[in-house]
Amino acid sequence: MNRHGHPDFSLHPLHPVHDFHHKGEPNLPDYCNHLVLHHHRLPSHFPLRSFSSEKEALSARLEEGVHNNGNLILLTPKGTRWAFHFAETPKLAPKVVVGKGFEQDGWGDVAVPSAWETQGYGQALYTNFQYPFKVDPPLVPDGMNHVGSYQTSFQVPSEWAGRRVILRFEGVSSAFYCWVDGRPAGYSQDSRLDAEFDLTDLVGAGREHSLSLRVYRFCDGSYLEDQDMWWLSGVHRDVILYSKPAKAHLWDVHAQPEVHVPAGKGGCREAPADLRVCVDVGSTEVGWGDLPQVCSVSMSLFGPHRMA
Repeated sequence: MNRHGHPDFSLHPLHPVHDFHHKGEPNLPDYCNHLVLHHHRLPSHFPLRSFSSEKEALSARLEEGVHNNGNLILLTPKGTRWAFHFAETPKLAPKVVVGKGFEQDGWGDVAVPSAWETQGYGQALYTNFQYPFKVDPPLVPDGMNHVGSYQTSFQVPSEWAGRRVILRFEGVSSAFYCWVDGRPAGYSQDSRLDAEFDLTDLVGAGREHSLSLRVYRFCDGSYLEDQDMWWLSGVHRDVILYSKPAKAHLWDVHAQPEVHVPAGKGGCREAPADLRVCVDVGSTEVGWGDLPQVCSVSMSLFGPHRMA
């Protein structure tokens, strides 16, 4: 914890030591600091799913949502409940114990994903053009900034030894810290975008680990997210643990089709096209400058019914 009573990620040996609070905003916690959006969150990318073979990829029913495979574990299947603690203000939120996580004495539980207001904690708010709190950006009042603390456990498959392990949150409102075994994994805010953290150096293959979250109802980003809506809080979308090869793996794909319609035939149903594809390759073992020398990428294009 830092001198303001908030998580201090600079103390973790796996992360570089630097001041997460801007010099001009020394007294603001992350969730009220407009100069802080995240700590150790990986760059956003297209939500790729990896498979062990082409046959496995073609048989996957992506339209039915996320399903476990050899490289992916859905931590929030239907019926999932995580241990939960509700605090009226940030100062009343439980502390994290290094090497363990939260002490869960007297905790309840909630469905995940869900909004905690639908689980009997706090109260949902509806606004159309007014803010639900005093307008004083980037500050949000602690007196009504409820905090939900979550805890669960997960096991890393032994088959993932030597691979990169990534934790993905598909939606958390509105800001949150994440710990693994009481050790900081990251911080993120943006209620409708994914947040991913690299857990490779925090977990071990074949081992069980605790996952702890501290979620804030409001943050400075709430000034931008305000609209005609219900204000709901918590882990409201799926949480996924997945693995990629450490040496080299696809990180992002950008595809741009160019259709060549013959002049005067704008209504034609068929026309030749080019597909330009840019691929970002990630690695935890090889420097970026060396990647073109050690790997290559090949592609196959399949239609809507997985036909070549």
